[in-house]
Amino acid sequence: MIVLLILSTACSNKFFYNQLDWLIPWYVDDYVDLTFVQKENLDKQVEMLLQWHRGEELSRYIEILNHIENDVTEDVSVDTVKLWFDVVLFAAKRIEINILPSAIELGEKLSEEQMAEFVTNLWDRQAELEEEYLSRNNEEYIEDNYENLSDNLAKYVGRLSDTQKERLNTAASTMQRFDKVWLEDRRAWLEKIEGLMKREQGWQQATIDAFAVRAGQQPKRFKQYLSYNTNIINEAIADVLNELSDKQRGKLLVEIADIRNDFRVIIASAE
Repeated sequence: MIVLLILSTACSNKFFYNQLDWLIPWYVDDYVDLTFVQKENLDKQVEMLLQWHRGEELSRYIEILNHIENDVTEDVSVDTVKLWFDVVLFAAKRIEINILPSAIELGEKLSEEQMAEFVTNLWDRQAELEEEYLSRNNEEYIEDNYENLSDNLAKYVGRLSDTQKERLNTAASTMQRFDKVWLEDRRAWLEKIEGLMKREQGWQQATIDAFAVRAGQQPKRFKQYLSYNTNIINEAIADVLNELSDKQRGKLLVEIADIRNDFRVIIASAE
């Protein structure tokens, strides 16, 4: 849902969604080279996951869009924006819960060499992220935050006014720097995953348990920074939405309707 709502691409959401049956295996293959049989099994697992998602999740997304559509016709409160994000995060959690058994099944079939390749690629990705994000100075960090906020909003409401841009710039400047804290937490999580990937007896259930308690075990500083920055973003989004012109509001409603229609077409085609 998060990807579909903020995807900055020329292709439609429907087109993107319909490519997931090969995009997901392609993404997995980027971390570990699978055998022909493993790829066939992964394709079957992905198809089952997409059937579940089309059958159960997309209708829930339509309900979310209906609520957002109704909410933006009046003044939007910070609590309303927070509710939108909370609902989307719950949806993401449901996806994680349903994907995890398939991921574990795939992990059971990997050879020792493949598992070692997978872990190595995870750490390589961590190094890339650390180099990319930690090399930024504070001015670059603020600029990236501003561009992320403004680009994503402009995609759905059109060109932002100077007042709206200034509001987002204030939010970007006020946010606490989170990249180092996030990367530290990510590194600690990878260390946990690396231990589980040794596949000692009971590792499958241990992996499920680790994911279940992950959020609760994140450092206090991580939670504080995340909560603070999320509140800043929610306030900024509420303020921008409340300053929409008639033209911007019209574009937003059209975008919501288009995404909702894409979901309905996907559901109908699956049925």
